[in-house]
Amino acid sequence: MITVIIPALNEEESILACLQSLTSQTIPRDSYEIIVVDGGSSDNTCALAATLADRVIMQTRPGIGGARGDGAEAANGDILVFTDADTRHPSTWLETIGEVLTNGEYDVCTGPVWFYNRTIRSCIIQGWRQYYLLLHSFGFYWLIGSNFAVKKDRYVQTGGHRNISILEDYDLSLRLAESGARCTFDRRTAVFTSARRLKGIVPYTGIYLTGFYHYHITGSEERLLKYPQPRIITFQRLPKSSDLKEAREKIAAAWCKLILGGPRFD
Repeated sequence: MITVIIPALNEEESILACLQSLTSQTIPRDSYEIIVVDGGSSDNTCALAATLADRVIMQTRPGIGGARGDGAEAANGDILVFTDADTRHPSTWLETIGEVLTNGEYDVCTGPVWFYNRTIRSCIIQGWRQYYLLLHSFGFYWLIGSNFAVKKDRYVQTGGHRNISILEDYDLSLRLAESGARCTFDRRTAVFTSARRLKGIVPYTGIYLTGFYHYHITGSEERLLKYPQPRIITFQRLPKSSDLKEAREKIAAAWCKLILGGPRFD
């Protein structure tokens, strides 16, 4: 069985379109389940989700990573599929994922993430993400939370998602690679997501630079848990002139470990 896991928080405007695309798949409905993990919505998200999802559960662990982890723990499927509440999926999405992950060759499957309400900002972000594809040549697959699937046993083996909200999927990507998971990027599994959260390129970039700073320099799970607003991005201490160099070295070391000394990906 396949389990689709969707974290949600006040998503009444988008959750039905997401679920309708998932209940219209080409594989039999009883061959997959849909779990919505609600993070404490104050709108009609839960009521709407309950009309189409198999289960709506309440989030118990903190952070976006915690919500995805809650869904994985509740899953009955041996293939875990992760997506977001503002994402829409082609009718063959789950069929393709099932084919890829049941032939025994791969442990992880991912694919393109496109924006359905394109803006100038979303086009820039889309272009920026193209460099992720370059990493495939070196054996590293940077998973995006709205579109990837993993065998449950491999997910459990790596410890699953950590209770963080920034770079939670980058973190899982690194640990899956270090565990020897075999990944593939399949363009047939493209999904379409919303650009509504892209309020500006500079703030968006600032958030992720802050995330890398705390991930590779301070290691602060608290800072990685609290998703910063652009105007309140903070550091545990004032950055030193050597921090950028140290961050580059640590990121390069992590990737080189995978590229030069880690498992081989196809």
